[in-house]
Amino acid sequence: MSRGGEMVYIPDDSDFSSFRDQCESLEGWHSQYNKGGVMVWSQAPGESRTVQKIKLRIACKDVPAATLYDVLHDTHYRKKWDSNVIETYDIGRLTANADVGYYAWKCPSPLKNRDFVTLRSWLPLGNDYMIINYSVKHPKYPPRKDFVRAVSLQTGYLVKANGPHGCTLYYLTQVDPRGSLPKWVVNKVSQFVAPK
Repeated sequence: MSRGGEMVYIPDDSDFSSFRDQCESLEGWHSQYNKGGVMVWSQAPGESRTVQKIKLRIACKDVPAATLYDVLHDTHYRKKWDSNVIETYDIGRLTANADVGYYAWKCPSPLKNRDFVTLRSWLPLGNDYMIINYSVKHPKYPPRKDFVRAVSLQTGYLVKANGPHGCTLYYLTQVDPRGSLPKWVVNKVSQFVAPK
């Protein structure tokens, strides 16, 4: 298993701390959407990346943090809440808090559907929870002919408890959908897709 020719590593405490900082900080982020309690920001791509990061924050008033974390974490339950999922399953467990999995999602016509193989790690911290992932290559799960293999450079969730019955969800993602889409189209469209 590799990450685009690089060695695969399981995120450590500093990776989770960096992810939390990105979710909570507004420095370098540009507001793109703010309606109905949903806020979306974008961050221009860095020198080595061509697709922007998107960050979403939503207050969930009647959902305990532990419940939301369980829903986001449960691969089998994903088909119940994610209307874009075609197929998702676990490939294998690496540690008590890391696994490799497969996810395929529907793209709007005329685009070809996308899929991912990702290394996912999670960290419960008291009443707060984080799940982060990035794409990896797995020799037993090469790209399929009926999908475009997309790349998650960094994707994840931060669920912060707001008392016993509510929480705030942060979703941060930087994904290269690959295929023939120009990056400027990807960057523009992602600002509208993220709130959905």
